[in-house]
Amino acid sequence: MAANLQGWKSWAATRSGVKILLLVGLGLGVAVSAVWSIVAERLRAGGKAELVVYQLCVGLDKTRCPKDATFVPNVGEDTVAKWTQRECAGYRARRIIVNDAPAKDCGCFLADVRCSSE
Repeated sequence: MAANLQGWKSWAATRSGVKILLLVGLGLGVAVSAVWSIVAERLRAGGKAELVVYQLCVGLDKTRCPKDATFVPNVGEDTVAKWTQRECAGYRARRIIVNDAPAKDCGCFLADVRCSSE
């Protein structure tokens, strides 16, 4: 044990104070980074994935939309994308499925939007 201590003393004696501080700082940085990664991963694993699903009715007249759909005024080609970006801002993943043709009974089109935390 004394030989190991003597070896460290001789190594430290041949290095400048700045080099020793840099080495110690680097070691502490690696250790803190490892601990932070473990803590962050455990915090993420504890939470459940959150999923929000919307059925949008994009058109000009809210009264003609299905009752269970969220009305979005049609203001152009990227109406659904802008609405989704605004409403799902706090989520990691967004999925939009737009029905191909306007529904006959409302003169609108329907879109399904899913916002999820994973």
